[in-house]
Amino acid sequence: MMVRDSGFIHVCRVLICMSLCIAGPRLAAAQNVGAGPLTETLAATEPTSGVFNWGPVKLAPGLVVEELGWDSNVFDEHDNPKEDYVFRGTPDVSVFSVVRFAKLSLYAGSELAYYRTYTNERSVGHEYRGRVDFLISRMHPFFGGGETRSRTRPNGEIDTRADRNQQELSGGFAFDLGPNQLVYAAASRYRSKFFNAVEEGVELSTALNHDSNTYSLGVKTDLTPLTSLTVYAAYQEDRFEALALRNSDNRALTAELRIGAEALVSGNIAVTYRDFKPVDPLVERYRGMAVQAGVTYPFLEVGRLSLSVNRDLQYSFDATEAYYVETSGNLAYTHRLFGEVDVQVRGSKSIFDYGYREGIPARRDSLDAAGASVGYNLRNRTRVAVNYEVSRRRSPVFVERNYDRTRIFLSWAYAF
Repeated sequence: MMVRDSGFIHVCRVLICMSLCIAGPRLAAAQNVGAGPLTETLAATEPTSGVFNWGPVKLAPGLVVEELGWDSNVFDEHDNPKEDYVFRGTPDVSVFSVVRFAKLSLYAGSELAYYRTYTNERSVGHEYRGRVDFLISRMHPFFGGGETRSRTRPNGEIDTRADRNQQELSGGFAFDLGPNQLVYAAASRYRSKFFNAVEEGVELSTALNHDSNTYSLGVKTDLTPLTSLTVYAAYQEDRFEALALRNSDNRALTAELRIGAEALVSGNIAVTYRDFKPVDPLVERYRGMAVQAGVTYPFLEVGRLSLSVNRDLQYSFDATEAYYVETSGNLAYTHRLFGEVDVQVRGSKSIFDYGYREGIPARRDSLDAAGASVGYNLRNRTRVAVNYEVSRRRSPVFVERNYDRTRIFLSWAYAF
């Protein structure tokens, strides 16, 4: 235990040193403290591209075309894969406003999916989330909430495009200790529900529908004008609707470094020590490190290297497995060829470690992907690209989960 504590402190020191070395002299790294799982992606500062001004209100509409093209294996099948022509896109709008006593951040979008042959896979979803921070002297109460209705693959383990509803209600307060530091307390309630979705004969609603109550306490410090460090402790209760034996309590201590886009290296790095305690006595208690990181590094204005790393545990749809630990990495390099034309190569690897229930042998599944694209950069940092991607999944035990997949598609992120 002493070794783990020392390692965590060492990581925190490394993060602080990194921030002091790479930060520049401009804007502070923005962060919504105490946010829930849906509201954590809301803008903490006003948008700067594709913005329409309506008095004190900033509106940033956009359209993301994630995929327009051909998919060789739309159901991720091992035998007899089925191909189709696919469109997936999301029109959306972000709203941001600061008035005398409050800051408001809103987002609304609609997820659209179209399949030419397999019409049952077509869907229209929605996503709404918002947060208001009251600017009352040094005290800042905040409230947030959101709802998402989608029909997508929830994670790398599940191949079914599942109808899923997610809801969040969160709130808390922050108190300024000084011009560069604040302390906060927050609570959130999160609900995840699946509808009419089956994976390998398992009803996802029975296996995965649950509520989560999370309570957190933390301190955020602006280390430089471009970097901030947040250290917080959290306690989470997960309660399942149909299978009470899957309930768990989760304690976590996290250090998160955020680096603004104006720095030499930008992004965020979060390191967590997690203590996951399941109710089921036959399921192993998990104590270990979790990581969530995404950083970008530019090369002399002609290239850009992006790296993301994630490691954390996830509930498995198979109750006999209880949970698995997923470790994934994504690496992409984009190089400008001439004018506004660039080329990108990318690769990713995910590892799923199972075997945390007594009597279940350990095993490791994997999911690999590689791709390339040629893109043209438009105004407002948007990019239209032609993509080629191959992916494959391998399981040493369940052969039916193995598949290969190829996609050729157009993607486009457009800001008005």
